[in-house]
Amino acid sequence: MATAIKTTAETVTRTPQQQLVVSSLLGALYILFGAGLVFAGLPMIWRLLGIGGANAFLADSLLILVTLPLTVGLFVLGKQLEGPRPVPGSRAGAFVGAFLVFMVLLITIGIGNSWFIGNPRSPNMEPGAALAFTLVVGAVLLFLVCWMFVKPGFGRWLLRLEEAGWFHATAFKPNQGLRVRRGTVIGLPIVGVCGIITLLQHHALSSGAWTLDVPGTNLMVPIMFQMNMTMPIVLMALLVWVSWRVVNWPTFGDFLIATEAEINKVSWTTRKRLVQDTVVVLVTVFLFTLFLFMVDIFWIRALNAVGVLSIDTQEIRAKQREQTDW
Repeated sequence: MATAIKTTAETVTRTPQQQLVVSSLLGALYILFGAGLVFAGLPMIWRLLGIGGANAFLADSLLILVTLPLTVGLFVLGKQLEGPRPVPGSRAGAFVGAFLVFMVLLITIGIGNSWFIGNPRSPNMEPGAALAFTLVVGAVLLFLVCWMFVKPGFGRWLLRLEEAGWFHATAFKPNQGLRVRRGTVIGLPIVGVCGIITLLQHHALSSGAWTLDVPGTNLMVPIMFQMNMTMPIVLMALLVWVSWRVVNWPTFGDFLIATEAEINKVSWTTRKRLVQDTVVVLVTVFLFTLFLFMVDIFWIRALNAVGVLSIDTQEIRAKQREQTDW
């Protein structure tokens, strides 16, 4: 009896959860690579090549001119790699994964340096042991991040986060509540800019580079160069994005739309009526003040006359003058 032999390999179909995990982790690695190239890699190459010479202003200006098209190119390439039909929740997973991996890096090196303070500064610990301990801590934290990503509940949370629109440029009900939403978009960056100016005035941002010392080695992991220039630009970009996205967040967007609808129901008074009402209020306040003053004077004199109160007005005035002079 003849038997049929399959010559083609069977394709392995991934579940939606597996597709979300894989695409999220790959997206997180791409975001970390792009951020590292823009904030650390390109400035390091720029300095090694000595572009701009001794003129620091020229070197920084040329670096900015190169960084802008590089950032746009990385964004366009990321869109191409994402494909026309990205996995639902993959954008949220990529950004959350990149943030978690970055926090793992900070926590791992922080724990290693706090326990061993690196070698040769710590004479009681071998460099190899310090590095091995740091790698073990990093591996455990990365395992916890991967374990969290494979949980179905975390995948559902990523889907809800992405459906809220935080990682898309789609506007929510763009023709409704325009005045209130525009005012919110303008107001939030103004508050944020005041905070950034305060940081710069108090010199809270270092003018040097943000680097991390790897425990047990002489290596340094560069995170960001020229923090006093780069960090305000990053904060401004995040501020603009969050300000625009928050008014297009469905929950808050509906609140702003309802607020403008209630404002439109208000019957605003005319200019003539407003002036008349203001005059009435001011005259009424003046008359009440005059009435209470006269009543106060009357009762002070009346009670002083019958001996119930013994108030020396001249003494009180003298004390007030002493306080004023001081």
